[in-house]
Amino acid sequence: MKLLHAATISTSLVIIFGLTIVMPTFTRSNSNTRSTRIMLSFSIVNVGNPSEWCTNLSIILEKYDLRATVFFAGDVAHERPECVSIFGSSIDVGSQTYHYVELATIPDYAAKLEEIAAGKEAVDHAGNLTSRLFRAAFKATDQDIQSLLNTTGILADFSYDEHYSLFRGGEFVEFNASTRVAPASSPEDILTLANTAELIIYEFSNTLPTDYIEHCISALIEENVRFVSASEVAGFSLTQRR
Repeated sequence: MKLLHAATISTSLVIIFGLTIVMPTFTRSNSNTRSTRIMLSFSIVNVGNPSEWCTNLSIILEKYDLRATVFFAGDVAHERPECVSIFGSSIDVGSQTYHYVELATIPDYAAKLEEIAAGKEAVDHAGNLTSRLFRAAFKATDQDIQSLLNTTGILADFSYDEHYSLFRGGEFVEFNASTRVAPASSPEDILTLANTAELIIYEFSNTLPTDYIEHCISALIEENVRFVSASEVAGFSLTQRR
């Protein structure tokens, strides 16, 4: 019995010793799994060749099976509807006024409302969808923005650097986010920020080559980051395709 008891103790010690070696490996593995969400955001305005650029971007997003969010100026959607319709169901689509103009430079409330409503209408018509998200041109908003968006049926506003707003309980509520713009912020900057931020919005525009955008995306993919769309951030659908 004594020998059996000693053998049991010895076996237990071996198991415990083995776990002390293996557990740090699992701990390190879990600590390297990033919980930060990254929302890829693309601003598309009437410069260059938007149709070719959007086609190339859609190919990249499909290649990596990514969720993302694109914001169109209404005149692009109106003149080149294929830019909107080319993006698949995993991509959220929003508007950013019709003429991509700073709302604060428009003195009349009705004229500001028309800019937002016309931009949304052009995007919705081009993509055969209903978009409920917005990003102000040049991220310039004023005291009327919440009333304007509410009137036009927009439920999410991504016009800010340190937060985004969702319409909940009859009013727009702010939620924390850290926005970074390429190329001023590199993928390395985003990965550093991912250690502390809960949500990072990484913004690109169609003034940047899509080759550069693919380079940034692939660098983030290698680090196993979690990409989300605006709808996932909001917790409800912001792009309803018909």
